[in-house]
Amino acid sequence: MRKIPIEKKYQTALNDLINYLKNSRFLNDKKIEDAFRNIPRHEFVPVSELDYAYNNEPLQIMKNQTISQPGVVSRMTEWLDVKKGQKILEIGTGSGWQSAILSYLVGGGTVYSVERHTQLVKFAEENLKKFDIDNVHVILGDGSVGYEKGSPYDRIIITAACTAIPLPIIDQLKEGGLIIAPVGNSTQSLVLLQKTFKGIIEIKNESHYVFVPLRGKFGKNR
Repeated sequence: MRKIPIEKKYQTALNDLINYLKNSRFLNDKKIEDAFRNIPRHEFVPVSELDYAYNNEPLQIMKNQTISQPGVVSRMTEWLDVKKGQKILEIGTGSGWQSAILSYLVGGGTVYSVERHTQLVKFAEENLKKFDIDNVHVILGDGSVGYEKGSPYDRIIITAACTAIPLPIIDQLKEGGLIIAPVGNSTQSLVLLQKTFKGIIEIKNESHYVFVPLRGKFGKNR
């Protein structure tokens, strides 16, 4: 992974954001802080959004999709408890920022990320290429069915709202693996589940989140 020098104005804004997230308890893991510092968010937003790159808010990218707010990315990544060498499935690539964060954390592991919009696949791949990231595979396809070819996965992250986590995606999780997703209708709860030999168990649940909807065969407007 290539490190890109950060301009002073962005470095100051990034420091302020990280301090805010730590003080508000959305950032508690030093490894994730390091990922935020090495994968600067402004490299993953459209030019029109550069001035807002380090605000703790979601930003529009294209195709009515957003890049999640940093606090949410930090929370989901922390709960997912990513380890080096793991294989991860991400549903909803967007701009590629979350993918890059996961890439940094898995080290020699692999990230498969599924995106349904051709323009976003291209945008994410261009952003990842800036850092010479080669362990993220962006796949154009229906994320609601997962990505069977790369399964089973140690971790799965769904970055779009679903009324229920699609069973085909759960089937692609290893026993002992973790899956996180926003579950609900107009507002969602962030839910962390673990697959065990006894079945699926809920580990954590936190309400009051809002994500764009998961679309596809097992999503909205299927």
